[in-house]
Amino acid sequence: MEKASLTTRSTVVPIVMLAVGLALPSILEAQSGRSANERVLVLPPLPMDGTDTSYAITFASELRNRMAAKYRFRLSVIPSETICEALQASGFDCDGILDPQNADPLARFLQASGYIVGWVDHGRDSTRVSVRLVDRARSGLSGWNTFSAPAARSVQDIARDVSDGLDDQVKAAEQARECDSRRERSDFGGARDRAQRAFGFSPNHPSAAMCVALIFEVQQQPEDSLIFVLEKAVRGDSLNARAWEMLGRRYLANHDTVKAINAFESQLRADPNNLTLRHGVAVARMQQGDFEAAVEILQYALDRNPLDLPTLQFKARACVDGEIWPCALDALAAQYEVDSALIGNGEFYGKIFGAAQSIPDTAAMLQWSEEAVSQIPTSVALWRARAAALKDAGERDRALEAYDRIIALDTTQLSSALAAVQLLLDSTLVIDSTVPLDTMRLARADSLLQLVLRGRQDTTTVMNVALSYFGPGARMVQHKIHYPLAARFLEQAVAHDLLNGRLSTQANFFLGLAYFFQVPDLDTEVRESKSCEMVDVEMNLITRGIAAMTTGASISQQTATTILQYLRQYDEAVKTYKPVFECP
Repeated sequence: MEKASLTTRSTVVPIVMLAVGLALPSILEAQSGRSANERVLVLPPLPMDGTDTSYAITFASELRNRMAAKYRFRLSVIPSETICEALQASGFDCDGILDPQNADPLARFLQASGYIVGWVDHGRDSTRVSVRLVDRARSGLSGWNTFSAPAARSVQDIARDVSDGLDDQVKAAEQARECDSRRERSDFGGARDRAQRAFGFSPNHPSAAMCVALIFEVQQQPEDSLIFVLEKAVRGDSLNARAWEMLGRRYLANHDTVKAINAFESQLRADPNNLTLRHGVAVARMQQGDFEAAVEILQYALDRNPLDLPTLQFKARACVDGEIWPCALDALAAQYEVDSALIGNGEFYGKIFGAAQSIPDTAAMLQWSEEAVSQIPTSVALWRARAAALKDAGERDRALEAYDRIIALDTTQLSSALAAVQLLLDSTLVIDSTVPLDTMRLARADSLLQLVLRGRQDTTTVMNVALSYFGPGARMVQHKIHYPLAARFLEQAVAHDLLNGRLSTQANFFLGLAYFFQVPDLDTEVRESKSCEMVDVEMNLITRGIAAMTTGASISQQTATTILQYLRQYDEAVKTYKPVFECP
């Protein structure tokens, strides 16, 4: 039978057995009073990688027999047959191996006051066995022992070695039990004397140390004294959850927060299924600024129960507060799947979009912004996020649609209007002689800029408008296209320049060129049509051209001089048109 399947199966053994409620001898014994010998459950050690399960089962059976014989006047070792009955009554085979975390419920059911669990590594070169003695109901049995032997040594011999090696701990357990008995009678001196005897057999005997700690609590001894004896307890058994919990509280009382947190974290290693403790330790790590440690602590629980909403919430908080953005995105996404109350929650959408944006993860930005606006289509803030995601993804047309939606929802969203303008201009002003200029997009940009001007008149906004007009106007002139539209944009740049004329000088220079380049064709049209109205139009264009070029001449004095000469020549010619055309 494979080890993994045994371990998985064993996790439910105690629960099922408790439901069956067998009339085992242990129950009768419990009804008649405590046995003279401590009742002890010995479980098969957990096989390490490469160790045959059958080896662990055989070892446990041999160890029970050896301990029953050696300690028959001190301990009552629950026989293999009784354990087998309990397992079979619950529908399982006798050769099951329990995970150490599940040993306590079985020991409770079998009325054992202590139990032994362990780990075995039976390799090619050696065999290593670690056993942990656990005091469940004041048996006094507690602590660790590790044994090594050559691989060739028989399992029977190794079981005998382990049994013999427990002699000092069994003797210490007797003294620890006596310590507890005397402590309950308030014979504190006698109790401490028995604890010292236990320490003679096992210097850091956990049960004896815990007995002394309880005495010190009653006597209200200084915190340092309690800490000293509790540290002995956890040195003797690093998986003693109760000792770690008491030690953590004493560290807190002694104002040592760091040691307290470390103690509670050690308690968590001893009691990994204590979810309340796990959350508390994670919060403490967050308060210390160690967010990655908090995430690791919480992830242990989520690996076993991915749908645990409170733990997901704690993890998301740790990731966001610690700015661990990939972690935050994953935790928030998992939380959304579990918690239906988050659907339609604008604050949540903003948080998860912010996490995606901080990575940055464009795909996630697109995914969550789409989900957000589909659930809350009237939220300007979420549409802004949607527009930003589409813009980052290079989907300009869809981004423009998003900005249009924002402006339709709220015409005061001037920053969105300016962002839309930038998208329009970026895509329009890639001048290509083979592709006609998209004047409709430029007209849309013009209307949005006018909307901005109507909405707010602060210096920064107005200058952004002026610059937005200047760039397209200058480029159209440089590429010698759409002079009237270029002039429109440059006129707006001049009108809204708030940089002490620095932008106006450049804008006037290009504006002068935009006016000038229109004159030759217009002059030909005027002479051919002999229209008096067109004469006025040409004269007005020339006048504005001279004024603009004169203002912008410093940009290129040589070019300005040449253009002004031509404009003045046209001006002199146009003055003769009205008499010739017999205009009134």
